[in-house]
Amino acid sequence: MKLRTAKFVVKEGFVNTYRNVLMSLASMGIVAASLVILGFFWIITVNIKYNTQFLKDQPEMQIFCNPEMDGHQLGMLEWTIGRDKRIKEYEKVDKKQAFEKAKEMLGDDKDVLEGLDESFMPVSFIIKLNNSADYGEVVEKYKNYPGVDSVRYSKKAIDYINRILRGLQIGSSLLIAILVVIAVFIIANTIKLTVFARRKEISIMKYIGATDWFIRLPFIVEGIIIGLIGAFVSFLALFIIYKLGGGWVQNDFIMVKLVGMKDVAFQLIMVSCLLGSLVGASGSIISIRKYLRV
Repeated sequence: MKLRTAKFVVKEGFVNTYRNVLMSLASMGIVAASLVILGFFWIITVNIKYNTQFLKDQPEMQIFCNPEMDGHQLGMLEWTIGRDKRIKEYEKVDKKQAFEKAKEMLGDDKDVLEGLDESFMPVSFIIKLNNSADYGEVVEKYKNYPGVDSVRYSKKAIDYINRILRGLQIGSSLLIAILVVIAVFIIANTIKLTVFARRKEISIMKYIGATDWFIRLPFIVEGIIIGLIGAFVSFLALFIIYKLGGGWVQNDFIMVKLVGMKDVAFQLIMVSCLLGSLVGASGSIISIRKYLRV
């Protein structure tokens, strides 16, 4: 494409956007709203994945021994745990530490332990695995170990989070598909007003030999402009929401870790601009198609 032609196409795209400013603003609003919802679900999904991965990277298992387990058995169990290659690290919680933790957990009700000592408490081992995929074999091995009462592991919580994540991804995908269709429809009708007003001019251009793409490109540029502005507005809205909402989440939910906005900002603006451009261009192509049949 020649430089002069490119300038004409871009100029006409901006002029067309300005001619139907109210409809263009409505289209930008729809695109922005759709992308805000898309970005909101995407940010939630990213943070759920991040927290799930955080749990997976630090899998914690706790082996509880029988309170009457003798020192020799405890030593053999600790020796076995220390040499298990699937175990990254472990911490032994003796009876006294377990008793102190129990009092902390009971808080104001710790009086129920009055008259008791740590002898009835079980010794336990807090274990972190190198690979969470090994949890099944490790649980099976130690729950059947002599003197071990039970083995606890947080896999159920991780599986539950994964189910929520899958449901969220499916639900958000369906919602976004509906919103994209609506956005394309509104942009198509916005640009159709411009096309309808210039239908005679388009017919003349066709008769004197103008190609379909030469006629179509200014309208595609108009759609892309609408989509990009909508994308930029949605990004600003999401940035503000994430900054304000993120601080509230971090203060009220200490266990939840949020991905920093700077870590998702580039991906978010790129995805928003790409989708906005595609939605805008699609609406333009749909709106002008019948007017090119001369």
